[in-house]
Amino acid sequence: MRALLRFSILSSALLSACLLSSSIARAQVVAPAATTATHGYDFLTMTTSEGAKGLSFILFAPAFQGKTDVPLETINMIGTEKYKERLRQNAQLINEQLSALTVAGWELASVYPTATLNNGRCYLFRKAKN
Repeated sequence: MRALLRFSILSSALLSACLLSSSIARAQVVAPAATTATHGYDFLTMTTSEGAKGLSFILFAPAFQGKTDVPLETINMIGTEKYKERLRQNAQLINEQLSALTVAGWELASVYPTATLNNGRCYLFRKAKN
């Protein structure tokens, strides 16, 4: 019985050693952190708001290309065609700013609704520090 127990322990240890040294097991091991993790990231937030006069804008924190804000068209109006046209214009301007950010090397990390603005969104971008 003891011999069987020793055989069982030895065989399981040998099997474990073989399995843990296999290429499949090594592929599942977490690789060392990349250099971006050691240097960290810079973050930029782009906040959009579409609404009444004075409440339609894009804000950048920190400033992007020297701009801290960009006005958007006011969209609270009567008339379906004008409303749709202004929504389309705002969407185009927001898309242009998003594109400019990615061309400048910013990576979109998250999008979430604002807690304080109606029809508002925050776009969180990150860029690896040098």
